[in-house]
Amino acid sequence: MTTAPTLPEPGDASVADRVQISRRFIQHARDELNRGHRLQASEKAWAALAQIFKAHGQQRGWLNLTSHRTVGQIARQLAAEYGDLDISEAYIAATEAHENFYENYMRLPQIKATITTIANVLPRLESALGEPPRPYTIREEDLWRLQTLTGKQNLEVGDESPTGFSNRHQSTAAANGAAR
Repeated sequence: MTTAPTLPEPGDASVADRVQISRRFIQHARDELNRGHRLQASEKAWAALAQIFKAHGQQRGWLNLTSHRTVGQIARQLAAEYGDLDISEAYIAATEAHENFYENYMRLPQIKATITTIANVLPRLESALGEPPRPYTIREEDLWRLQTLTGKQNLEVGDESPTGFSNRHQSTAAANGAAR
């Protein structure tokens, strides 16, 4: 059994704290699965992915990171921004695992596959935290999500951002313009 990272102290979680919590939860998911605790393994797998998504939202200064809905919005935005279907697949798997915690319908092999799917995408999501957000152009299906995440109701379809509509990052051009 691998030792899970220590849990950060209670309080406002930093991006680094959320990464550490995510690592801890994915290890707990594996440990619970090895013990045959299907429901706990399912919930820990969901939590591992939710924490890394919340780290992205926090890093970008997005709003209302406390809801399940926001976790889904972040997942969809990152999948669109990075063009990464594995992010979408992991989010769907994690959502099913979260439902399983309440409904108890998944068997051990299915939960193991879910944990593997989530564990495989976590390093990429963690690595992406070390990079600036990617350029993005709002499509019709993105508008409400980005307005909600950013709190900017004036966004429109076709608006572009060199930094993925982050509230905390700004492009070099925008920074130079602001300095004038």
